[in-house]
Amino acid sequence: MIRCSSTLAIVSRLVKAVCARPRAAALSGGRFSAFFGMAALVLLAAAPANAANEPSLSLLLDRVGEQTGKFWDYFPSVTCTETLTQNKLGDKGKVLFQQRETFDYLIMLRSRGLDISVDESRVETAHTRSKNTASLLETNGFSLFTLIFHNNYQSHYQFRQLPDESVNGRRLLHIAFQQVSNDHPLSVLQLGETEYPLEWRGTAWIDPDSSAVARIHAGLGDSLTARGLLRLEADVTYSDIHFSGSPSYSLPVSADIEAETKRQHWHNTHQFSNYKRFSVDTDVKLSPVR
Repeated sequence: MIRCSSTLAIVSRLVKAVCARPRAAALSGGRFSAFFGMAALVLLAAAPANAANEPSLSLLLDRVGEQTGKFWDYFPSVTCTETLTQNKLGDKGKVLFQQRETFDYLIMLRSRGLDISVDESRVETAHTRSKNTASLLETNGFSLFTLIFHNNYQSHYQFRQLPDESVNGRRLLHIAFQQVSNDHPLSVLQLGETEYPLEWRGTAWIDPDSSAVARIHAGLGDSLTARGLLRLEADVTYSDIHFSGSPSYSLPVSADIEAETKRQHWHNTHQFSNYKRFSVDTDVKLSPVR
């Protein structure tokens, strides 16, 4: 887990994040730490809500869940280039401060039964920033947003099928989702020593041919305004990525995160490119015993 130099930090509870350049700073005012991700939890007993009453939706969720898990079944480790732009905004969206970083980004997923754990590593390769200083929003883990549809976690959400939409001439299936369980929250907001569940709700666009997720837009609504977080929204887009000798897989290409309190406003953009399979070759040589 990264200790971040910001009043609001969004990091993955599922993810173990390793950064080559650790940051730490104390800021005045309340400190927020929001954790996004799928914690390694045992499935709740309830089946996905509404699925039994809507066979077509149930079938669609099965296909999307299978597609989501398929990549991690075949490719437990991938690496890519991540470009992160962090903006501190003022009135009317004016950029007060900007920081841009490029990382060699590695995701490693491990599955054991119903539990999933992820290691996320970043090694910084480039860094530019404005001359002044500002508190920044630290975000990671949103590249894993499709795990909402993983078969291990669908029971934490209620799904509802919406009318299809045409996006750039392409017909996409449209699904609404809302978190329905607070007993074992997948995401929390940490304020001081207290954790508050995050209730993600939003919509996803699905390719009808491949059942791959094309885009997810989610937010918290006004569920945490009493805690000072007026808005938190995430918009993640996906594209087919081709690996040599393998079928294409839907992976994130961008993630836009926006958060706002009464006094501060941030907008972060993650760009993912140059995906490659990550592998380690081990050469073991045994010497004769003397």
